[in-house]
Amino acid sequence: MIFRIKYVLILCVCLSVGLFVTNIIGAGYAAQKNSEEESLKEVPDTIDGKVSTSISVPGYTYVEVDTGSDKVWAAVPGTSVNIGDKVSFSIGIPMQNFYSKTLQRNFSVIYFVDHFVTDDGITQMSASAAAAHGRPSQNPATELIEEINKVEGGNTIAEIYAAKDKLNGETISVRGKVTRFTASVLGKNWIHIRDSSTTDDLTVTTAATAAINDIVIIEGKLELDKDYGYGYVYPVILEEAKITKD
Repeated sequence: MIFRIKYVLILCVCLSVGLFVTNIIGAGYAAQKNSEEESLKEVPDTIDGKVSTSISVPGYTYVEVDTGSDKVWAAVPGTSVNIGDKVSFSIGIPMQNFYSKTLQRNFSVIYFVDHFVTDDGITQMSASAAAAHGRPSQNPATELIEEINKVEGGNTIAEIYAAKDKLNGETISVRGKVTRFTASVLGKNWIHIRDSSTTDDLTVTTAATAAINDIVIIEGKLELDKDYGYGYVYPVILEEAKITKD
């Protein structure tokens, strides 16, 4: 009889300890799960706040957004925003330790986004940004430029457009007059040239510089349907060009 009582007592103690340990493990697992869920909730898909700083440079606007608990930098193509504007943007992938050559400034973290959402809707890329990227002119020239002839061993702009499929991927040379120059956009300088063969211009990217109205000889790789994002697709473009003043 005494043995049975001891056995029952031992069994009850074991069951109590087992339940206690199970409850502890269960509570710990639940706490860990809740912690993980809270951590996931802490990572937002978007950032919202007020513009506290806005710096415009060719092609981009750098914006500091005050979220109320932190200040976050974002860069958007040529969008006009004012200090005090409420904006929201998808965070995408942050750039760590990004150095802006244009601003000569280092950002510990910055988000490059294609647009902001404001109270008025989605912001649009400004005309200045379009020009900076070298988007073809909405008002093409109507008259030929005189006395800009083909460089020896090269092509005219008209010939480049006519034989673009054959010349795709080839390194070619062309003489032209600089009609537009924009520096330091997407890590490149952007040049537009024209010659006497057509009213169309030719877009060129390069590390070199040139002045408006310079007569230059350009040697670069021809590429077709080059997509730089943000709606900027170039049917014909010369990339990584070398420039020599004529």
